[in-house]
Amino acid sequence: MRNEMARHRVFRPGAPFGKELLLLALMAAFVTAGQAADFSRQALERADSFLKTEERGRDVLSYIHFGADYRGHQYLKTLAVNGSDSDFALVYRFNWADDGVTDAAFLCNSYGSVYAVQVMYTNAVLNRPFFLANASIAVLGHGLIETYKDKLSEDDRRQLHKIVSDADARSLLEWSLRIKQLL
Repeated sequence: MRNEMARHRVFRPGAPFGKELLLLALMAAFVTAGQAADFSRQALERADSFLKTEERGRDVLSYIHFGADYRGHQYLKTLAVNGSDSDFALVYRFNWADDGVTDAAFLCNSYGSVYAVQVMYTNAVLNRPFFLANASIAVLGHGLIETYKDKLSEDDRRQLHKIVSDADARSLLEWSLRIKQLL
């Protein structure tokens, strides 16, 4: 019974050795955080180097605001992804047309691979995110399938055909980013 009680003892900072245990726990947390930061830095750099190019910015904007003139994009911030210790989101601001602004978050796994895109802000009124791309998805989707047909597995081809059939520009963008990051 005494061993059972000892296993369930509540830690009290004022108890004997309490300060020492607290200090030890804090040191362990800092070592772990430091090691994780090195790994995260590599993932952040991998994702950023993939997303920051003008070519990638033009490509992403063509899905989010189909037909809009690309005026540039820049990194804004990094966010933690809820429910994950290792996933993160890189947020970029896209400038388009005369005064269009859209902030997009690119959700990445612990390796820096993009797996989702979320529009966080836009001042668009008529050219809502993905709206025009959804309307013209058949042309874009079938073009993408044709471009990558030799590099796609049967499962990838099936997924892509479903996305095109559903006219889902956001999923098509996410799929396209995953494939391009692998190449």
